[in-house]
Amino acid sequence: MKHLLYFPIAIGILLTIVSSCTHADPAPVTPPVIPVVEDTLVSIPIPQTDSLEIAAFLRAHTDWSAGNDLQEYYGKRDFRFAWFNEYGLREEAGFFLNLVQHIGEEGISDTAKFFHETEVLFTQLGGTDYAYVGKDSLNLQLELLLTGQFFAYADRVWNGLSESTSRSLQWYIKRKQLTYGDLLDSLLVNGPSAFGAGIHMIAQYDLLRHALESYTALGDTTWPLISPGIDKTKLVLGDSSAEVLSIQERLLVLGDLDSLENPGVFDQATDLAVRKFQYRHGLVEDGEAGKAFFGQINISPKDRALQIRANMERCRWVPSEPQGDYIMVNIPEFKMHVYEHDSLVFSMNTIVGKTSSSTIIFNDELEYIVFSPYWVVPSSIIQAEIVPAMIKDPAYLARNHMEVYDLSSKEVIPSSGIHWAGYSGGKFPYGIRQRPGAFNSLGWVKFLFPNQYYIYFHDTPSRDLFNRNQRSFSHGCIRLAEPQKLAEYLLR
Repeated sequence: MKHLLYFPIAIGILLTIVSSCTHADPAPVTPPVIPVVEDTLVSIPIPQTDSLEIAAFLRAHTDWSAGNDLQEYYGKRDFRFAWFNEYGLREEAGFFLNLVQHIGEEGISDTAKFFHETEVLFTQLGGTDYAYVGKDSLNLQLELLLTGQFFAYADRVWNGLSESTSRSLQWYIKRKQLTYGDLLDSLLVNGPSAFGAGIHMIAQYDLLRHALESYTALGDTTWPLISPGIDKTKLVLGDSSAEVLSIQERLLVLGDLDSLENPGVFDQATDLAVRKFQYRHGLVEDGEAGKAFFGQINISPKDRALQIRANMERCRWVPSEPQGDYIMVNIPEFKMHVYEHDSLVFSMNTIVGKTSSSTIIFNDELEYIVFSPYWVVPSSIIQAEIVPAMIKDPAYLARNHMEVYDLSSKEVIPSSGIHWAGYSGGKFPYGIRQRPGAFNSLGWVKFLFPNQYYIYFHDTPSRDLFNRNQRSFSHGCIRLAEPQKLAEYLLR
């Protein structure tokens, strides 16, 4: 905050009384020239703290985990203040505290620690009664509070939950690396507007942020359940009922229906609004208000906001938007998207892991394409599915074009010589693979990005499954609806 020193100029007026016998006209008086007084900006050296003052501050704020970060940050900048410059408190401090005050808009319900103390000091030092003349106990306290608040905010809002937590949820995408001190310096250099923009997150984060704002505005009340009505399983174009009106009113609130022209009548506008709602929620876009539709439209704003917050948290775990050429699989969308120079080239349907063998979330580099591949059956599938199947039916392997092989020599071993029942509860010592061909579970081609999770893209002979809306049928790998298209693109 800039404090100006004024230098007042006292002007004395001398009145001269002239006595004369003759009453001559008085001489003209020249008005004095009053110099213009300009504000004078006084520059004060940027204050400094030291490790002892920081240690004392941290002892008084023991619940904060920013201790080592504070010491390291100020040590790198010769312990110079960050939030105060030559003229006082920087205006960026106000912009940052506004972010902290509205942390709920970022999908976080936690209250920032020591925020009240920070806010009180900020108000006090920003008032007209406080004159900045350099370092004192008040601005030292505010300086360290602001930096601690920033580190805590950056960690919670821009970085998210710890990597150990995300990995425990089978999220293995390489996390972005943030150095909070460097980030603070960068934002301070770029001025107040930089705090409003924050750091670059993936585009989905901002979309979710706006969606959260919309659902939060609807309140926490539980919506009344909507159903198709007595003796009905769905509502379609042309229907007319009180239930249709309830659907229209709900779609109007959610923004899928622009206006209510025919209350209670399932008209073309309502059909379009239902399709729009279905698209937004990953449903079949058939315009029919059926079981899946009602399952989604009856989710309350409060519960939907919880879903949005959870996905905003996941967005924090993703590095900034990928750049260049890359392939992205949106698992809940059951789609693959291929990008070249950051522009979408094409998309295709996929089949992903079922609930019991979900597709692992990670990133890697695609390195190989294998045509007419063997399918090397994972040991987990051998133990859980093939061994029990062979105990029941010794012809299972032959019927499915599979063979047993030695793990060391890779030589084929006759399955008839194996006592399968002896491995029903223990580890199977051999490998099993399916020979190449139209029957092969991997189809005619697989795309490899070697990883510890044994996940890859591949063709499949089960083409009919791509016609389904929910496509979670695999053991974890990703089946492609158009593998030839991807192969031709990569080999062009």
